[in-house]
Amino acid sequence: MRAFIDTNVLIYWVDDSTRADTVEQLLADESVISVQVLNEFANVLRRKRAMTLADIQSLSNTLINTCEVYDLSVRTHQTALVLMERYSLSLYDANIVAAAGLSACTVLYSEDMQDGLNIQLPESMGSTTLSIRNPFRL
Repeated sequence: MRAFIDTNVLIYWVDDSTRADTVEQLLADESVISVQVLNEFANVLRRKRAMTLADIQSLSNTLINTCEVYDLSVRTHQTALVLMERYSLSLYDANIVAAAGLSACTVLYSEDMQDGLNIQLPESMGSTTLSIRNPFRL
């Protein structure tokens, strides 16, 4: 099962906690992230965790080598705008959902979005469903 991991879940990966173990398990599967997730991850580690750029780069490189990384595109942006209106998502959440759908994931692991929400993707994407799951509630 292809699963997309949101930034808010990945942040726990750098902690020494059971949540970090959960993230390790997710990363061991066929995980997908986007360039947006990489950017947000680096920003949070720098601003809120005060990590060095060298450590952030090392962690980011590990993610790049471990996960499939979906590039942002005009199509991602256009899909996000449709999802924003349909599901009342913020632009950034809609871009995460769009990237997850466009990368053919069926599950989006997120702690911040509504657990259990099933998102019907636009017909232009083959009209599939993406399920949002909080991996810490499974």
